[in-house]
Amino acid sequence: MSLTNGFIGTYTGDKGRAKGIYSFTLNESGVVENLTLAAECVSPAYLTLSPSKKRLYVVNETPQGMVSAYDLEAEKPCFLNEKSSNGVSPCHIVINNAATHAFVANYQSGSLCVLPLESDGSLGDPVQGIQFTGQGPNKERQEASHAHFFMLDQSNTHGFVCDLGADRLMGFGLSPSQVSAPLSPLPPYCVRPGSGPRHGVFHPNGDMAYIAYELDSTVDTLCYDGQGGFERLQTLSTLPSAFQRSSAVAAIKLSPDASHLYVSNRGHDSIAVYELSAGKALTLVDILSSAGKTPRDFAIDPSGNFLLVCHQDSDNLVVFRIDRDTGLFTKVGEYSVPSGVCILLY
Repeated sequence: MSLTNGFIGTYTGDKGRAKGIYSFTLNESGVVENLTLAAECVSPAYLTLSPSKKRLYVVNETPQGMVSAYDLEAEKPCFLNEKSSNGVSPCHIVINNAATHAFVANYQSGSLCVLPLESDGSLGDPVQGIQFTGQGPNKERQEASHAHFFMLDQSNTHGFVCDLGADRLMGFGLSPSQVSAPLSPLPPYCVRPGSGPRHGVFHPNGDMAYIAYELDSTVDTLCYDGQGGFERLQTLSTLPSAFQRSSAVAAIKLSPDASHLYVSNRGHDSIAVYELSAGKALTLVDILSSAGKTPRDFAIDPSGNFLLVCHQDSDNLVVFRIDRDTGLFTKVGEYSVPSGVCILLY
């Protein structure tokens, strides 16, 4: 029976009720097995893998801002080393396809940190730091720049920071061979004032990007020119028109076959399902309950058959089976996981 491996990042200490990184397997029937605490660490808020899937990289969302590396070739994740993120409250990390660098977004300090990867997969000392400055009209959330996400285009020649605080996508050219300073700035792409760009994803074809906006609960479809430039095609809400209470967008993911797009809503506690047209524009299919409180993150297994949601405030992991034709999903299982804020399947 084929198994999918998974990790869950959590909040610990003052921020949550968990103890670190949890691991599990998902079988062909959508049953979660071997759910256990894999590594104790402080608030592993976001997780990513090396291209080889032999190393796990983690941001520890603390005022000190740390980044950790783990070896996955042993039975349990084996701690390799940790380095400073040179910022406050790191919330996202990504590794480029060449596995030369880790890129870390520091939310509270509004900065991006670049760390080289050593030959054994461990982290080197930071080699480049970029501080963002700016504000938005939301006085409570946009008093300063807040770097929330770094996404690489399909060619891995350009990268973009979602600056939630200043309503911009900050673009960069990427030259992996330049070990000490791989990023060079490009003109920013400015988005709607007060929207708060949080996360994004590129279409596998590389010609479109989809951006989720935390503050106004919308998703944009952007045409991408492959050189760092965007043009907006459409904007859709992630919430029902009748819903008037507070809600904030969290994660955005494409199905493996790129036929459907999913966006989670914290507050409405749901996941919006969109169908992609032949031209890659979006059509809302439905907005379904996530079966928990505060769906901070979710993941779709490589087969495209299951969607797993971890909830920050109801301490549960929920497994849904996806109808591959409609994109809609139905609940098949639920498991106890404290303060889950990131989920990774591979």
